[in-house]
Formats: sequence, C-alpha cells, structure tokens
Amino acid sequence: MVMATDARGTAIEAAGEALTLLPERAVHWPRERMLLIADAHFGKAERFRMHGVPVPAGTTDENLQMLDRLVALHRVERLVFLGDFLHGRVAASGATLRRLVQWRAGLPGLSIELVLGNHDMKAGALPAGLSMVVHSEPLTLGPLALCHHPEPVEGAYVLAGHLHPVVKLHGRGHDRVRTPCFVFGERVAVLPAFGAFTGGHRVERQAGDRIWVVAGERVLRLPG
Repeated sequence: MVMATDARGTAIEAAGEALTLLPERAVHWPRERMLLIADAHFGKAERFRMHGVPVPAGTTDENLQMLDRLVALHRVERLVFLGDFLHGRVAASGATLRRLVQWRAGLPGLSIELVLGNHDMKAGALPAGLSMVVHSEPLTLGPLALCHHPEPVEGAYVLAGHLHPVVKLHGRGHDRVRTPCFVFGERVAVLPAFGAFTGGHRVERQAGDRIWVVAGERVLRLPG
C-alpha cells in the first residue's frame, strides 16, 4: 500500500486500487466515482431518546450534511453503505425516516446502494422513497468485495464495517484517547463507523495490519 496525504484525505493502494481514506470516516474510490460509508446507524439517537436517554438531537442532519459535502467535493456518482444504514425497526418509522426520504429526494442523480448488515435485517424493508439498490454481501467490483461483515472473500480484497474499530492512543503522563481508525489487514479492511452514538470496539493489531487513525481533519498512519 502506498500512502500520500493532502487536504482531502490520505491516499493508499489496496489490491491495486487507489483509495482515499477521509477524516469524515469514509473511503473514496476514485476509479468507480464511489463513496463508501460503514455503519451509519441512522435512528439510533432517536431510539435512545424514545427510551429516555438524553442524547442530543440533530445528529441525523449533521451526518446528512456531511454526506452532501463529500458527494459534492469528490463528485461521486455512487454512494454505498457497507451495512447498518438504519439502526433497527424503531428507526424505520418516525422523524428519522422522514428526514432520510427528504434528503434522498434532493440527490436524484446519485446512485445510493446498501450492502445489507445485521441491523438492516431487523429494520425491515426500506421505503420506496429512499430509492436505494440493496445487495447481499459480498458486492464484488473488480478486485474488491464490499461487505458488512469483515470476513475473507475468495479471490477479492474485502472492505467492510460492523466492528466500529477504535484504537487507544497514549499521550504524556496518563493522557489517553480513543479514536476511530481504518484497519487494513492482509485480506480484509475494516472502516470506522460513520454514525454518531455507535460506540467503538478496540482493535488489537494483528501481524500484517496497517492502521490509520482519524485525527481531527487528518488521517494518519500509526507506526508499525
């Protein structure tokens, strides 16, 4: 994998394909004019509030505005969610779903696709207003397999989600911070979760892993 960094992200190579890791916790695939998003979990904050958990409102709008900016900035033609677009069945009714349908109507020229994840299965069928193409995993394009679950696919390099990977960084003294990361192993890569309130799973580096962390507006390679 070859790395270069600019204001729009960090360029790497995976299975012979040029990819850009974005600080917005997304991957741009220039050759396919595609933006890849894992684990948006739209509706999770709404579900928390329904159960009395005082989480902030407005996270759906913030995430959709970020998607709009990325689509425009990188001039993508395909937006692919690598599973867990919705958090669950509660999210498929109410304010979150209405907002998603409204957002979709503003992007008529964009192909939006979903590789089904475990939470999508619980959410049920998507409404026609979202105009999304739904795939079972793997969705194989050239040398890459787009999946939700990070499991090897014969003859392809996998880009997946599901794990919500984070690493713990140690600063001076006792300072520590958990930050989302991209993990590229020998056969499988895992993207960080895009959505808010998704939590994170601390990953332990395996032999051959390359890890990039989201550090503010930059994506930086961890040594090793």
